[in-house]
Amino acid sequence: MAGVDENGPKLFHVDPSGTYMQYNAKAIGSGSEGAQTTLQEEYHKSMTLAEAEERALKILKQVMEEKLNSTNVEMASVKVGGKFEVYDKEKMEEIISRISKN
Repeated sequence: MAGVDENGPKLFHVDPSGTYMQYNAKAIGSGSEGAQTTLQEEYHKSMTLAEAEERALKILKQVMEEKLNSTNVEMASVKVGGKFEVYDKEKMEEIISRISKN
């Protein structure tokens, strides 16, 4: 669950029992343990959105068994002002293209 309040952006992971924890960055799904460790090591609050997108996908690429593409990965962002965006296929392909160049 993500949102923005008067203190800035917030990200929470809620498990099926209803227990929630706040994170700065969070990985879920298969391979999430390794990805979460790397996210905690590499995330910093001064990252731009583009840097965070690229870092997240690079980490996923490291832990995924199959090739990273726009159909097997989903990403969303919440921006100040409350704009929530689930990235479409074209946006995902653009980010994947950026990390492929680096």
